[in-house]
Amino acid sequence: MSERKTIQSYEWARVLGALAVVCLHAVVATRLVPELHQGNAALFLAEDVLCVPLTRWAVPVFFMVSGALLLDPGRQMTLEKVGRYVWRMAFILLTIGFAFCVMELVASFGFYGLLTFQAAFLNLLQGLSWGHLWYVYALIGLYLITPILSAYVRVATQRDLAIVALVGYALLCVAPTIDLVAGTKLYAFLGTGSPVVYYLAGYYASTYLELDAKVIGAGALALAANLVAFAFDPELASQLALPEYAFALPFSVLAFVAIRSLLERPMRERGLARALARDSFGIYLLHPLFGHVILRVPALVTLPLPVLQLTIVVVGVAGSAVLTRLLRLLPPFASKL
Repeated sequence: MSERKTIQSYEWARVLGALAVVCLHAVVATRLVPELHQGNAALFLAEDVLCVPLTRWAVPVFFMVSGALLLDPGRQMTLEKVGRYVWRMAFILLTIGFAFCVMELVASFGFYGLLTFQAAFLNLLQGLSWGHLWYVYALIGLYLITPILSAYVRVATQRDLAIVALVGYALLCVAPTIDLVAGTKLYAFLGTGSPVVYYLAGYYASTYLELDAKVIGAGALALAANLVAFAFDPELASQLALPEYAFALPFSVLAFVAIRSLLERPMRERGLARALARDSFGIYLLHPLFGHVILRVPALVTLPLPVLQLTIVVVGVAGSAVLTRLLRLLPPFASKL
């Protein structure tokens, strides 16, 4: 695979992944409104089922794209580069993440001056900013261990990498899944390490996997099992679709390999896809802000649910793209978003 083809397919992955996340969060945000959930239970169940194949692969694929790029033996990941990557994510948390923490406290308890800022900073340090920012915290951890993983993949054989990835999957994804289904709490903490599995899987898939019967079969089987679970326990099935559980990895690998194999077409330099790719990180970070605002407007909340959700998606994508570009006009953000 040529470098151009690889870069283009990963750009498409960023675009499609960002749009998928916005759609997923539109469903999640509206479900959390009691009045909407009570009146649309059947529709929400149908959306939950559709969200598994259409959206749940997105964040895992983000991790896999990072692994494919940063663990590439041709890329020199010096400590200086790692420091720049870590600082970028830390800056995002200290600015956007901190602002979100302040907003959440003010919305819940009102503004209490310096005490609000102190509590917000403490929440930020504990990873208690808005839920979707767990991805940023995870990236910091992945960047810090990248020199070690990069040194390993340079000398590891395909078999070595496969064994390490499978062992990591068993410990960090399968064990928490058994824990969840059994209703115990013995291994739930292991799920926080699941991004490492996706990071390694991204490098392995980009190097060794093709869109063949094995990849398609494994992904389809995991997806089918997750969907069948909705017939027995919809709430549990929705949880099982999360990245830290066993079903997500096989069909996310399928999505990743399919995008690499099928989306080779270069983006037009001034096209919409190129613009969304350029703004995809900002869209991921900022889009929930617009959903929260929309759901506080009584006239909009009374719209039919699909119309309301579509409004959240369109305004979320467009608004966060515009806000991203405005923030880039500020020198500290120019190279961060």
